[in-house]
Amino acid sequence: MRAPRTWPLRLRWTLAKGYHLGGLHVGGAVCGTFWFLGLTVVAIGEVGPALLLVYCAQSLVLLGILVTARPKMRAKHHDLFERVHRFGGWGLSVLFWTGAVLLADERRGGASLLTALAGTPTVWVLLTTTVSSLVPWMLLRRIPIEVTRPSSHVALVRSARSRPMAGSTRSVARHPLKQWHSFAVIPTPGAPGFRMAVSRAGDWTGDFVDNPPTHLWVRGVATAGMANYGTVFHRVVYVVTGSGIGPVLAHVLAARVPHKLVWVTRDPVKTYGQDLVDEILTAQPDTLIWDTDAYGKPDMVRLAYSAYSSSGAEAVVCVSNKRVTWTVVHGLERLGIPALGPIWDS
Repeated sequence: MRAPRTWPLRLRWTLAKGYHLGGLHVGGAVCGTFWFLGLTVVAIGEVGPALLLVYCAQSLVLLGILVTARPKMRAKHHDLFERVHRFGGWGLSVLFWTGAVLLADERRGGASLLTALAGTPTVWVLLTTTVSSLVPWMLLRRIPIEVTRPSSHVALVRSARSRPMAGSTRSVARHPLKQWHSFAVIPTPGAPGFRMAVSRAGDWTGDFVDNPPTHLWVRGVATAGMANYGTVFHRVVYVVTGSGIGPVLAHVLAARVPHKLVWVTRDPVKTYGQDLVDEILTAQPDTLIWDTDAYGKPDMVRLAYSAYSSSGAEAVVCVSNKRVTWTVVHGLERLGIPALGPIWDS
């Protein structure tokens, strides 16, 4: 995010909301699916039986992806969602190419098939999307990692390979054709490679903590995380709970923007290790660490507002679970305070 900090706060706040346009992804997928269903109905009697069969197969796959991607379905049957989304997407690529070839063949007249394909706009769109989807897989590689477990709740991953920018995320997997998960990467100042914090939050992460691997698969390139939008403000407050420290730790260590850190977690030393806690306090001595084992769960909105008021910050960045994030972000926005947080609608 490169907006000058000299711009009016209201404008910078609006620009920082760019991350919250994830609904465009969902809306585009839904509209595209129903548009294709309409195309399939219109094509009845207008195209050959082979092409119509391809259209029907595409419609079924699109509906399957749409149904399994519904929030409740995705949360309850995440593994099914991932398989349908991944293999269904690959299947659709094959089906779209098959349909394009059949359509060009039906309408080519006396021209050759290659000439008809070259003159079909759909083919060029397919070529672009196919290459775009292949690029991340062309960058697929298996890297060695070191894993330490300060507790049964979290595994700290370290890799000496590459050095992503501060505040970015990487997709990793134990097997390239199975589940992929994105984690914030934490560069170590003055050292090569990066780190990740994997907290127990489900089957995959639980198995990772209990049975850490020696290697991980990575693909594509690191992408900018949500907290990068905080750089458009003169000063921010990072309010994080538990393993939410991962996405903002890179910003804390890099000190890309003046900030105040509020970390609400179970016994931090016991859960994440003394080294990590010392690293945070060395980088940001005035960090407020709220130990929920000792003090119980705080009023997160009140805690965030107190840190915002006392630090002179322009905005608050909250990284927590869905309920807490929405409570803090919406609670502060009702007070006219710029607030940002992760979204779950894409």
